[in-house]
Amino acid sequence: MVKHDKSLKVVGRGLHVKDAIEKVTGTIRYGVDYEVQNMVHGKIVRCPHPHAKIVKIDTRKAEEVPGYVGILTHHDVPQNDWEAAWFNYRGKVFDGIGRFVGDDMAAVAATTPEAAAKAAELVEIEYELLPAVFDMEEARKADAPQIRCEGNERDPYRVAWGDVDAGKVAADVTVDCDIFYESQQYAPLGRNACIAEWMGDRVNVITSSQTPSELRDGVHEALGIPLSKIRVQALPSGSSFGQWWSNNFMIITVLLAKKVGRAAKIELDNEECMATVKRRHQERTRGSMGCTKDGELTFFEFDHLIDNGGYGFKDDVGFFCVDMWGKNGHGDYCIHGINTNMVTAGCMRGVGDCTLGASVERCADQLAEKVGIDPVDFRIKNQIVTGDELRMQHSRHNLKGQVDEYINNVPEHLRKDWPELFKLSAGGTRALLEKGSEKFNWKDRWKGWAVPTQTEGALRRGIGVGTGAHVCGVEFEGASNSMVRMNPDGSAKVHCAVGRQGAGAETTQAMVVAEELGLSLDQVAIETGDTDSCPWNHGSLASSTMYRTGWASREAARDVKNQLLAIAAREFFDGVDPSELDVDNGEVVHGDPGKHNQRVPFSDVLNELRSDSLGQTSSITGSPRVPMPPSTTFARQFGAQFCEVEVDVETGQIKLIDFLCVQDSGTVVNPQVLKNQIIGAAICGSGFAIYEHMIFDEETGALKNGNLLDYKLLRCADFPHDAEVLFVEDPDPVGPFGARGAGESPIAAGIAAVAQAVYNATGVWVDMPMTPERVVSALKAASAN
Repeated sequence: MVKHDKSLKVVGRGLHVKDAIEKVTGTIRYGVDYEVQNMVHGKIVRCPHPHAKIVKIDTRKAEEVPGYVGILTHHDVPQNDWEAAWFNYRGKVFDGIGRFVGDDMAAVAATTPEAAAKAAELVEIEYELLPAVFDMEEARKADAPQIRCEGNERDPYRVAWGDVDAGKVAADVTVDCDIFYESQQYAPLGRNACIAEWMGDRVNVITSSQTPSELRDGVHEALGIPLSKIRVQALPSGSSFGQWWSNNFMIITVLLAKKVGRAAKIELDNEECMATVKRRHQERTRGSMGCTKDGELTFFEFDHLIDNGGYGFKDDVGFFCVDMWGKNGHGDYCIHGINTNMVTAGCMRGVGDCTLGASVERCADQLAEKVGIDPVDFRIKNQIVTGDELRMQHSRHNLKGQVDEYINNVPEHLRKDWPELFKLSAGGTRALLEKGSEKFNWKDRWKGWAVPTQTEGALRRGIGVGTGAHVCGVEFEGASNSMVRMNPDGSAKVHCAVGRQGAGAETTQAMVVAEELGLSLDQVAIETGDTDSCPWNHGSLASSTMYRTGWASREAARDVKNQLLAIAAREFFDGVDPSELDVDNGEVVHGDPGKHNQRVPFSDVLNELRSDSLGQTSSITGSPRVPMPPSTTFARQFGAQFCEVEVDVETGQIKLIDFLCVQDSGTVVNPQVLKNQIIGAAICGSGFAIYEHMIFDEETGALKNGNLLDYKLLRCADFPHDAEVLFVEDPDPVGPFGARGAGESPIAAGIAAVAQAVYNATGVWVDMPMTPERVVSALKAASAN
């Protein structure tokens, strides 16, 4: 474990988040809180069938509703495909075909929300019913109903290395799995809304979103208008977990406003948020793993299906468990993305590692039990450490060739300090497992595989450990970017398009800039959502915010600092080399106090009449001046979690008793922010493991529990109130002040830990979610055998 850098003055402190007062006083504004003058309200007309084509639309009854303004149909929209980030949506805004119950078919505008809802009910649509398919396996068949013109199944996404057949020969023990995962719902605690207002041929879009740049791109693709004519103002979203990126209802709002010639607002109700926007994929893992009698892994072989629903277009799910367990020399992972007539599925926090990752963890546990090794030791033996090869990117398709081609175009002096590519540059799970097992008292509490730690009547307790890994952002689709401006008074403002979904990005980005510029946090403001002032950025997805955007923010601040020091050197320090100067507490200082005792406030530097110009500097704008190395080829985040559960073997009820999270995200920028993020992930992961799942009608595919009453979330009261979080800080060579990503590895670790603990308490493996019914059924099946 590496100690935190004590020389840092802002980074590493548990400072209050910038929007804390807004949140606790209720003054923070989300999309639902906004209105503009002369605005009309929109309501989406939804398809009542799983697969149907519009034959005729009759609006006569709708037009009689007082306040009715107009309607948008597929006849009014450009027939362009648009794509959301990571292919979470690919298709047209409207094309006259409904691909799941609740699909967007038209939108009505009226002067009040009530009138819009009434008019939407009265729009009469005659449909031609089309055959539908809800099961992934059925949708793959040659004679299955075709949902998309591209076909139902994407080309397989494969990561393979070594010789799996040789690995099978070398294995003394093998295990197989066939595990099905239900869909988890994002279950946002707040609704979302979008406002669009046209000013001539330019549109302004106001909505809650994690990905303002990506949303602007989507509007551009759907409408075919220049990016310069689109402005997105992304507001805080509250809990999102990946739902509020760029969504079709936002594009509908833009087109509805254009059609009726007035600003328009579409606000989704809770059921629409849960039943018609997006969900975590249903997934299925079939595979096998093997190891020697000493517990050394010899091969992986997995085939994994993901259900994209109607408009998802993904062919992979970011399964970075490949890297974490990649020490062995033989592996083959194949992913198949399949469309069905279900609500669209896409990325949700920990995509892939919550499912395929959990399958690998279960297989590893079953191997460890067969060879008599405890789960902590088995993970330490087989999981990667710094310097080991990263299989995921090195072994997939032709990525290495693409990266090599990219590197050849980067001047050598700009990449001389890059870490070795395709090898882990920092971190790993070993220190997490060692520190966590000591804190959790694992060696004393562990009684053996499938052996409860405590038995009292029908109650059985068991402990478990799980691990998770994920990338720290991605370079695909475009580089992360940021801009920093220093004002005449010496204060600064960061402009970076990141999301405000509760993870504290507005605070941690400002902390990075404050540290680099020698300012206090309250001297640094931030703009996160306005595409007219923020440079293009992925936004907050794939755990990119702290690592990639934070790197860009630091580089932009460094550019500002270099410009500031160059001016100060010439005007205040007798023309010394700027490298002799530094910044501290809002002042420029000399590195050698004995040579220059002078301390010059930033405001004096910026307002000095410069000798090389006719006026003051007034402000300095900075941006990254060097390329960021391709982070997918060397940087990962890691989490390990330990838990104890209590299972009632008569009722199947599972109760969480104890929880410990250990996280390696490099340097911790704000420990309070990161602790909240890790605990939130553990709660969300535990909910996925124990009982969260969407229930669909078998005949229509319609969601039956699309509300917060029927969809059972794990509540804070269901999670141990004294759960602890420990940090291992192994600084990254590229991330800002050594920081790495943190968003997704902890949710994967929690799922695996809970699943293993239930097994150790009961002696049976239960597919997730481990509802009381499934626990009881598994116990009965085990007894019958």
